[in-house]
Order: sequence, then C-alpha cells, then structure tokens
Amino acid sequence: MINRLKEHPVVGKLTAQYDQLPRRDQQALAVLAIAVLLGILYFAIWRPAVTYQDSAINNRESAQELLVWLDANRSSLQRLSGGVSGQSSGSADKPVDGRALMALVTRTARESGLTLQRFEPSGDDSIRVWLEKVPFSQVSGWLETLNIDNGVEIEQASMDRQNEPGFVSVRLTLTI
Repeated sequence: MINRLKEHPVVGKLTAQYDQLPRRDQQALAVLAIAVLLGILYFAIWRPAVTYQDSAINNRESAQELLVWLDANRSSLQRLSGGVSGQSSGSADKPVDGRALMALVTRTARESGLTLQRFEPSGDDSIRVWLEKVPFSQVSGWLETLNIDNGVEIEQASMDRQNEPGFVSVRLTLTI
C-alpha cells in the first residue's frame, strides 16, 4: 500500500519539490508537519475525548445525587403521588357539588389565562362553559389540570377552529 502511494503522480511531484528545497527549509517543513499533526491529534481526538469523559463523570455524579435525594425523600414523594394505594393527590380537591364545580372552573380558567364567555349549571353536578377565540394550547392545558388535579371530566365537547391559527371557540359540559 505504501509502495502504491509512493508511485502516485501527485506524491512523486511533492517529493521532488521537497528534495529541491534547501536543507533548512526541509527541516522547517518537517517541524511544521509534526506541529500540524500534533494539533490535529490534540483538537480532533484528545480534547473531545477528555471533554466527553468529564461530561460523563458530571452526569454520573448528578444521577447519584438525585438517587440519594430520591431515597431520602421516598416517603414524602409517595405521599404526594398518592402512595401505593393508587389514589391520586388531586382527588382531595374534587368538588362535591355543582356550586363548588362552578367556583373551581372559573378560578382555574382565570389562573390559566382564559376568560369564560358564558357558563351555567347543568344539573346537580355539571356545568356548561363557552370560550371564544382562545388558544387551543391554553384550553388543553386547563382541561388537563382540571382532570388530573381535580377529577373533573369532560362530558361533552365541541371545538371550532378560528381563522387565526391555533385559536378555537369551545363549548364544554364538565362534570364531577
């Protein structure tokens, strides 16, 4: 393979030019080639390897610290997540009647940055809600919060796309 490389015309031309240089220029070129090779080895191989190793060590230490913290706070975390029994932490916040549901819906809508256009009771444990030209992402986040944290379920839903991208008009019937 080296013989084939030496026989290549470009290599032969470069070798001939190198041989024609004065002795001091040949030595300077050799030193320059070694310096470039060492620079490539350092910046392309050594430095990325050391950086990766340092990053891996930091990630491992962070994971170990997290594990120690999780072990130390296991009982608190289980209590907050509802423990082993499967009860959700939000079930304690579940409204007990239509008036509590109405208060919860209006409060959480306001906290989510939504303005209810209209709302009215629908039976003993349901409420109908209308929202006009609101961002879909806010509505979906609000409904997820109502469901997960408070046990409120969507009985009926109707969403109409608006001319402005990402906005909808919504009619909902929510129930406990």
